[in-house]
Amino acid sequence: MFFLLLSILSSTILVMIFKFFPQFKINTFQAIVVNYIVCVLCGSLVLGRFPFDSGVISEEWFYPALILGFLFISGFYAVGMTVMHFGLTIASVLQKMSILISVPFAIYWLKEGTDTTKMIGMVLALAAVILTNWQDQKKEKIESGSQLWLWFFPAYAFLVSGAIECILQLTHMYFIHSAEDDAEFSSGLFASAGLIGLTILTIQILLGKQSLDMKSVGAGIALGIPNFFSIYFLLKTFQFWDKSIAIPLNNVSIVIVSALLGYFLFKEKLSNTNALGVLIAIVSILLISGIVF
Repeated sequence: MFFLLLSILSSTILVMIFKFFPQFKINTFQAIVVNYIVCVLCGSLVLGRFPFDSGVISEEWFYPALILGFLFISGFYAVGMTVMHFGLTIASVLQKMSILISVPFAIYWLKEGTDTTKMIGMVLALAAVILTNWQDQKKEKIESGSQLWLWFFPAYAFLVSGAIECILQLTHMYFIHSAEDDAEFSSGLFASAGLIGLTILTIQILLGKQSLDMKSVGAGIALGIPNFFSIYFLLKTFQFWDKSIAIPLNNVSIVIVSALLGYFLFKEKLSNTNALGVLIAIVSILLISGIVF
């Protein structure tokens, strides 16, 4: 439970930092690239050494880390495009709905046990995510949403979120054998994403399309620390919890904590629908974790 709580805390801090980006006019892409570099440095501190050497390519987790690096940065871009064309609500719900892919994967592919109580909890978790993010408006106006090709972005964001959680589960089951592997693998996937992002950013700077913004560099440093530990502690959680339990608990708890912090710290008023979603989320956590029944 301790590592799960730390993962939830790290992910929530991550969300809170993003809320300040518009206020300080942060270049999101530059902050993301710097954040991945900081993640690798965090991995070095956890290990007490630089996480890579000449033999890194022979590590079992090397290729999964490369794949995840691409999925991380491309998935984040898809989420950004979804927010731009369809709104924050749809983007947020789609990310959290990834449990519809990752949890059944853990149950049926990885042969983790389930029961009626856990299945009810999963359904309630999905309902909680939707209700907590629901906007009580008659109709949200979606700019350019009528163009069919734009639907690629929300669909890709949903599929990538689920794919990331599935690959993390597989990698932890077959390729992670020690706490050192946890830190090295976490550093490896962030290094992969960082190299891809750094290449793109360098090209844009050379072409004169961007210039380096020091505020965004600072934001990237603040972002990178909780980002690394959100993944690191989730992998540690897999050592003690079934993945079909840990992932929905992690996802739904982040929704609850973010909603409550938004209300108390940022004075964001919860609608009746949002409040109902928080209550249902609490019940779903109790059911999935087996605390009740």
